[in-house]
Amino acid sequence: MEKLVSILTNKWLNLGVSVLSVLYPVLIIFTSWIYTAYYIEPVNQAALYVLYIFINVIFGGIMLFTRKQIVTVLCAMITPLLSFLLLILTFGNWIIIIPPVAVCVLIFFICGAGETAKTIIGTLYLILYVVGVLVYLTLSQLIGDFSLTSVDLSLRSTTYNYSPDKQYRIVTYAENYEDERRSVSFYLERASEDISIPFAECRRVLGSIHVITSAYDKPAKLEWKDDNTLYIDGRRKEFEFSDTALLDVLFRTDN
Repeated sequence: MEKLVSILTNKWLNLGVSVLSVLYPVLIIFTSWIYTAYYIEPVNQAALYVLYIFINVIFGGIMLFTRKQIVTVLCAMITPLLSFLLLILTFGNWIIIIPPVAVCVLIFFICGAGETAKTIIGTLYLILYVVGVLVYLTLSQLIGDFSLTSVDLSLRSTTYNYSPDKQYRIVTYAENYEDERRSVSFYLERASEDISIPFAECRRVLGSIHVITSAYDKPAKLEWKDDNTLYIDGRRKEFEFSDTALLDVLFRTDN
């Protein structure tokens, strides 16, 4: 027993394990990016959420074990800011938001940083969270729900029209109300930039191109010819994807 305690309290072991804490901010950034730029299609939703929560618990345990190490302290100071970004970018998706926010708050208050530093920085974070959420809710009330993808993913159809070379796909977004003005919009996405994670497929949405919007009862005819040549109602159309998709969304102006 004494030998086990000696191993667990070894400063070099603690320092080595604390390096793993650096991966937690990376995980939060990756999660924010995935839920901002991609449409998640779970293969097994329950397993996906259990795995996500388990990973957060593991990192929480690692950071708790090494809470006095400088590497962990630095991570504990910055992860609440990253969790705030995750909160804003995925607002309403609580199963994704709550685990990292809970871990970040816990580790922030029990890490080895000085009490004065934690009080000052903690107060600033509290103000950031409260004001940030209030601003987000206010903007949502004024202009409606918004996202960097500029499309309403709740209207998305998962029946895709892929190009012969599987590099691109056409995705439809149909309005969900019954009306003679009901329309359907077609978007072009780069299927080559999809990624797979355990228990889910992530379809790249950010940077998609609006192709055409037509009446729901008389949708436009889109077909592929050759490897990736798109024809709309018999006419060839050419599209150019931007390599700065996120900047295009942030700084887009309507002509």
